[in-house]
Order: sequence, then structure tokens, then C-alpha cells
Amino acid sequence: MAKRLISPLTSFTKARPSHNAEKRLKLFNATTNQIREEILFATDSQIQQSFQDAHKAQQEWYHNHTPQQREQIILKASILFNKRAEEFLHNEVKDTARTISEIRDYDIPSASRALSYYAHVPTILSSGTYHKVDHSFAHVIREPIGLSVGIGAFNYPLMNAVLKSAPALSFGNTMIYKPSELTPRNALLLAEIYEEAGVPSGLFQVLLGDGSIGEKLVSHDKVGKISFTGSLEVGKKIYLAAARMTNEKEQFTKVTLELGGKSALIIHEDADLDNAVNGAIMANWYSNGQVCSNGTRVFVHETIYEEFLERLIKETDKLKIGDPMSEDTVIGPMISEKQMNRVLEYVRIGQFEDNANLVYGGQKLRLEGLQDGFFLSPAIFADCHDDMTITREEVFGMLMSVMKFSSDDEVLQRSNNSSFGLGAGIYTNDLQRAYRMASKIEAGNVWINTYNLAPQELPWGGKKLSGIGKESGAHAAMEEWTTAKSVYTNID
Repeated sequence: MAKRLISPLTSFTKARPSHNAEKRLKLFNATTNQIREEILFATDSQIQQSFQDAHKAQQEWYHNHTPQQREQIILKASILFNKRAEEFLHNEVKDTARTISEIRDYDIPSASRALSYYAHVPTILSSGTYHKVDHSFAHVIREPIGLSVGIGAFNYPLMNAVLKSAPALSFGNTMIYKPSELTPRNALLLAEIYEEAGVPSGLFQVLLGDGSIGEKLVSHDKVGKISFTGSLEVGKKIYLAAARMTNEKEQFTKVTLELGGKSALIIHEDADLDNAVNGAIMANWYSNGQVCSNGTRVFVHETIYEEFLERLIKETDKLKIGDPMSEDTVIGPMISEKQMNRVLEYVRIGQFEDNANLVYGGQKLRLEGLQDGFFLSPAIFADCHDDMTITREEVFGMLMSVMKFSSDDEVLQRSNNSSFGLGAGIYTNDLQRAYRMASKIEAGNVWINTYNLAPQELPWGGKKLSGIGKESGAHAAMEEWTTAKSVYTNID
């Protein structure tokens, strides 16, 4: 058992754990609606001390460790992660209520690979670039930003923590990280892994709490970079807070925002229909529908519309909904009662305000032995229109809006008619058509005949209100976690 994963959970800081919190939060098991543990919110004194400790740790980490030494320490962290993979696995299921098979197949290997991948990136890219300028030459030095704040979402707590911290630390930064108050366990365990691997104490600290704690972190005047994954509403506040113009200090803080989405999934008449149906299921029901890039606006060519709907309903009906710890479960409960009720409210809006055609699901389920869990049947609405609430607003749950289209130009215009631009999917056997459409779709990530793949080697981020900045990929990580300094030398 990890040192600090015994209830009540406390923040991971350089100082000893404190149980003098003014505020506590009870966490509930999404499968049973029973209290599973309690977290203690970080105190103001803890927050202030954490920033002091983080600054000292960053100075030691960057100035007293070569890039090669930092590389070896982060590589050791990846080895330690692999040794404790089962612990990370069960923490993730316990916190998120996503299925054990999904997390074992995706999150655990992806987190392991990300740690080892970003360990190497700074040494691979650290040589700089040289330019001859008349009788002098110039070169570029990449320097760490310094002290960063990371804030994660509840749906992928392990991947959020790793994908923010691994490149940040590898490039010589320090990070104070706040996980979602609903899913804190693996961020705390990751902090243990880093310290055991040899990073200075205080380099990666985890402060627990809700948005009030996050607000205190992002508003601190020592912060050089903020990396946030979460809602559009909070993202807007962080973006405004990043330009701090006060009487005491004026500064701009670098930000990366990965926010919401309302992605389009386009299925052409020549698509492999079995693959397209599987893609729609992946793009909507994966992670119990709680994925920011999900393709919840499903556009289907009018000539295959009825057949697609029939197959979609048939295949969805085969999926087992149940205990996320069971190996054969495909869909687990929503993460909280609040999130479950949010989805049910959108189902109501779809039926009675949008007057959409609910052709499958959309009900609260009372499973045998799990009657009080936050289980829902996936909701499929047919014959939807672009101006409906359920097709415009992000639900963040299992609600799919299916619509007809008749031409490429039409569906391009309609798919781009959104305030969001995180992802899009295209299903067709005509690759020329696919690439032509991909070039015109206003989204940061486009998938052709597949959906929601996100390898570390490629940049990840959105357009429009889906956010700014990229966090994955070697060059994107270097741009986001370092600053460039040009040095000119006269050789006369």
C-alpha cells in the first residue's frame, strides 16, 4: 500500500502530511453509491510552502543535474511505474469507474511509454540550432520555464498527471499538480514514484482540493506555466488569470488549455459499415462516454442511414453494462451522481425540448446487486438537427446525436458549424476524399477510418474553444515547456 493512499487522503508535499485541513470531501463508489474514502483539502499554508519548496527544488534539478542525469531519473521512474502497474490499475478503476480491461489495455501501457518517451526527448533535442551571421554565429538555448501548475480532469487522471509532469520535469521544470478532487489516487502514487526515482523532494507536489484550490494555484505570482485539462468555463477563467496585471506585479503566464469538444463523426456511403459502427461505438461509449474528443455528432450519408442505425442499435445492445472490475464489462457507471443527472437532463432536453427521436436507451439502470450505482444505458437520438441543444452542447456522457447528410460540401459546413474544434472522424474507402475533407475540417485531431488514437509522438490539442497549445509530441513538448534564448557571438 502506498504511503499516502490511506483514507483520509492528504496532499503530497515536501512537508509531512497534515491532517489539519479546514475542508474535507467524501468520495463515493460510483458502482454502489457508498462512501469509499475522504480527502483533505490543501491549506493556505501548505500552498505557500509548496511554492517555496518547488522553487528550490527546480533550481537544484536544473542547475545541479545534467540533461542526461535527468533522463536517467525519469527512466527509473518508468521502471518503478511498471513494477507497480497493478496498483496504478486498481487505483484508476476505483477512482474513475472505467472498466479494468480498458485501463489495462490503454492507460497503463500509455503511461509507461510516456514516461520513457519524454525522458529521452530533451537529450535528443538539446543540441540547439546554429546559424552563421556575417562574421559571427548564433545558437539557440532551450531553458525551462521554471515553476508550473498542472490541473487534471476526472476522466483520465493517470494520463493527465503523466502527460503533464513527464515532459515538464524532463525539460528541467518543477510542477505543483492538482488532480480532480474525484480522482486523486494515482497522482499521489506518481509523486511517490518520482521521489523514489531520485527527483529532488518538492519537484513534483500534489495538492488536493476542488476548484477553489486550483484558483489559488493559478493566481500565484511565481507560476510560469499553467497546464489545464477540464471544462471550457474554468479554462476561460484561467486564460484571463494568466495575464496578471496588478499593482504589485505585471506578467504574462504561459498556458496550455485542453477543454471541451463536440466532435463530428462523418460516415460516407462507401464506408465499411461494420468498421463505421464500431467506430461510432468507440467514439461515444468508450470510457462511459466521458471523453472530451468523443464524436457525438454522427453524420451518416442518407443512402445508408437506416442500415447504420439498425446495426448501431444492435451492436450497442450487446455491450455489457456492469461492475467495472469485471473483465467482461464494457460500460461502467458514470463517475458521480451529479454527472449521471447531467446526462439524464440532456436526455430530457433531447426528448421534450429538441423533440429529437430517442431510439435507444437514455435511462437510469438499477442493476442486480448494484441498484444504487450511477449506471445509464447509452442514449441514441436519431433524426437530429444542427440547432438542437443536444447537438450543440457538450454532454460529457453517453448521448449520441445521429443526423443525415447528402453531400461532402454540406457535411463539411455542418461539421465545422461548432464552437469547438478538438476532433473529427471520417469513414470512407476513398482516401482522396478523406484527405481532402481532413484538410478542411476545423479540428486539432482528425481520424480516418478509426477514432480516438492518441500516440505520444503526435501533438494533441484543439482549435476554437477546445483550447490552445499542444502537449504531446517531442517538438510540441519542447515548445510548451521551455523558452528559447538566442545567443550571438562575434568571432572577429
